[in-house]
Amino acid sequence: MKHQILMQGAIGNNVAEVCKAAGISRTAFYKWKEAYNKHGMAGLAEKPRKPVMPNKVDRKTERLILQHAAKFPEDGPKRIYYELQDEGVKVGETGIYNVLRRHGLTRRAQRELYAAALKERKRQSTGAKDGARKNKGSVKLPDFRMKDPGNARPGYICQQGIFYLGHFPRVGKVYQYVIYDVFSTLGMVKLYNCKSAIHVIEFMHLKVIPQLKTLHFNIENLVTCQSREFTSNWERGKHKYSEFLHKHQINQVTVSAEDHEIFAPLQQFAAVLAEEFYRQAWGDESIDSFAVLEKRLQEYINTYTFGRVIASGPNRGKIPADVALEYTGQRDVLPLWLFTRR
Repeated sequence: MKHQILMQGAIGNNVAEVCKAAGISRTAFYKWKEAYNKHGMAGLAEKPRKPVMPNKVDRKTERLILQHAAKFPEDGPKRIYYELQDEGVKVGETGIYNVLRRHGLTRRAQRELYAAALKERKRQSTGAKDGARKNKGSVKLPDFRMKDPGNARPGYICQQGIFYLGHFPRVGKVYQYVIYDVFSTLGMVKLYNCKSAIHVIEFMHLKVIPQLKTLHFNIENLVTCQSREFTSNWERGKHKYSEFLHKHQINQVTVSAEDHEIFAPLQQFAAVLAEEFYRQAWGDESIDSFAVLEKRLQEYINTYTFGRVIASGPNRGKIPADVALEYTGQRDVLPLWLFTRR
């Protein structure tokens, strides 16, 4: 086909019309002509395309790598590789290293400086936005510590997080999805083998919403970190989980994961689970599958919810389920098996 077009151009002596009829540019015509003059018909043969290099990283993946490096500067290429794999991002360790090298972030000290610079830039940007909001009226944040007695109730402040528990013996990778009610200390937990927004929504459907209906209280403010399992990374982006919460009339409050003071109650609950359940379960040889581990965990959660006494705080000496029920006055509607299990 290329040879015929070249011949038509040579015979007709009107390259513009030939190119127009063939649907090609004049640049392509003369490129073919030069190749034909040098190599004959072989010069017109289709050249094999260069293979896509396995370590070449697209822009979206590169952005995710840099976001992870800024959030966790202590992680090197290998750890970033494992974390991104868990989140469904397909990229090789060498590709990650090349991205870090291109941005001068191969060493931990370099990544820490990079993270600090981004944090400062974000702080300045937030300060500028806050200044603009003062004139327009800013959105009021919830009373995180429930200092106002009117806010001291079950469901007013709930916190959500995902904790990586590591590679559990005889089970594999385990991620713990948690929602914790700060006032009643009620905790709801489910295990998965990876992190994703789909699992977060499934956790709400299968575990959280049914239990809230049983205990007759609603989540008013749900505090999450700003990771992509819970919210979009850009201001106008729509996120499936955010839409899910809006549909169920739950106000989502996103806070930086570095704000340890706000997330202290959630961290304390995770510490209780680690001390009272996982420490013993880790060496239990009878836990030989993911299903067995989750079954044992739910047995512990039932004991925690309906039998473990709260050790400190305004509800000291009470039981989490009782705190939730006393507020709604619905104690008698609980299934009988919950009381007999006590």
